[in-house]
This record gives sequence, structure tokens and C-alpha cells, in this order.
Amino acid sequence: MYNQVLHDHLDGGLRPSTAKELAKRIDYRPINEIDDVAKFFDRSTSTSLEDYLEAFTHTIALMQTYSNLEQIAYEAAVDMHENNINFYESRYAPFYSVNYDLSPKDVISAINSGFKQAENEFGIVSGLILCGMRHDPDNVKAVAELAIEYKELIIGFDIAGPELNYLPSMYKDSFLKVKNEGINITIHAGEGDGVHSIQQALDNGAKRIGHGVRIIEDISENNELGKTAYYILENNIPLEICITSNLHTNMYKSPQDHPISTLNDLGFNISLNTDNRLMSNTSIDNELKIATIAGVENPSSLLKYSASDSFLN
Repeated sequence: MYNQVLHDHLDGGLRPSTAKELAKRIDYRPINEIDDVAKFFDRSTSTSLEDYLEAFTHTIALMQTYSNLEQIAYEAAVDMHENNINFYESRYAPFYSVNYDLSPKDVISAINSGFKQAENEFGIVSGLILCGMRHDPDNVKAVAELAIEYKELIIGFDIAGPELNYLPSMYKDSFLKVKNEGINITIHAGEGDGVHSIQQALDNGAKRIGHGVRIIEDISENNELGKTAYYILENNIPLEICITSNLHTNMYKSPQDHPISTLNDLGFNISLNTDNRLMSNTSIDNELKIATIAGVENPSSLLKYSASDSFLN
């Protein structure tokens, strides 16, 4: 059986040792001056999604050169391979790495080069989803245009960042342009906001929903489905669920409170993912254990490769 990961952020998945190494390379003092890098990035006690996202300031600072990006991408794919993943979809906001000498195309090329090295050595197939940052409409527009220009080098388009007050409909023109170019769309929704955000993601061409766990709010205690939940179930729309991340952004207090087992039992198309391995100190192996605690009987089935769900086609 082939396994896949659909939702993992490149800037949230550095190895702690690599973060330390790259910080020394560029003399990045906020990390240079600490001993326990893993603890520095740990966001297990975050109070909100916004608090959780603050840590990315530091990883992005390390992702400003071609060689650094190449190494980070290579190691991300290798780490996935070591967790028995065969198809790995990573996402990143390319304009975060153009603060010095890199062009957006350089960023894409460096990441793809790292992925290709890992594929040549270990056979894991990886691809890049470009992220627009939803709190910056100009950034979303620019990333959409970049995705269209280099659509042969990427596998999809997404918007990420704070969800509350930044609904998908705000970027409908960008989504329409991307969709018309035949580029796959996945949208973060149902994480920091509710069912209406998920519905707007669907309305704007999302083939998959990033997180999407708050679809549970459209399901009654008697398991009666609302309009959006019914559509997702009937159309087999994948939900890219990341349990540990949801716990760390204070969405749920414990794995037992997480709705993944309920959604899985109802027949929703669930994909198990890592989101941000560094900030959540997690891995696919760890997510499998957490899913078991959350009540999923056969969590490894949530990793099974599906050609219809994957953008790596």
C-alpha cells in the first residue's frame, strides 16, 4: 500500500538540528543564543491560531537562500520517507523568501531541487503547493499569478494564515483565475472559523479542505447533516485533518475531544496529516498514535494513497 501526506507546511517542518545549523550559518541570533531549539519552537501551549503562527517568523528568517531552502525541502521529504510516506505534498508561501537575492522562481526551483534529490535517493514523490497569505490580499493575488506563471512547476494553490475575518470569498477573483488555468485548489477552512468558511472554500473551487474539522458544527447530535456537511460527504471531498495542530491551536482540549473519529465513522473522506512538525513536535508516526487515542480504529487507513485525492498526478 502506498501512503500519502496532503497537508504539511515546509516552514513549519524544519528539523530542530537544521534550524540551529542554519541559524549559525547566517548568524540569526534569536536561535543562536538558545540551547533547546525544539522547546523554543514548541507551541503546545498556544492559546489561539494566531499565537501558534508567531513561531513562523523565525523559520522564515532561515529560508532566505537557495541552499537553505533546498536542504529544508530535501530533509522534509526524507523525514516523510522514514515515516513510510510515498507521496508528499508540501506547501509554502514563496514571497516569504524573497527578502534578499532570491526571485519567486528561485524559491520554487530550490524547493523542487530538494524534493528531486530525495526522490532520486529514496523514491518518495513530492510536490509544492503555493500559499497566499490571506491577511494580505495583494500577496494572495501575487501568489495566484505566480502559480499560473509557473503552473508546470507546482501542484496546487492554497491560502493560509489567520482564517477569522479573512474568508475565501475575499479572494474569489484569484481563485477563479487559478481554477480556469486547471490548477488544483485546496483552501484552509474550518480551522480558525466555522462552517460558512468551509462553504465559501467549496464555492471558490476547493477540491480539498485544509483542516475542515469544524464541519462537525454542521452535524447534529443525532448525526443529521447540514447542507455543507452533506455536500462534502456525498462528493467525497477530502478533509486534511491535523490532530496535534488542532490541539495546539486550542481548538480541542484533548484527542478524545477531537471530532476525527466521529467524522471517520460517518464516512467522511479523512486524510491524516502533520501540518507543522516543528511547532507541534510531531510526525506521521505520532499522528497515528494520537488518532488511536482519539478513537480512530484503523488510523493507517487515513494515509492510504488515493489518485483522486492527490495533486501529484
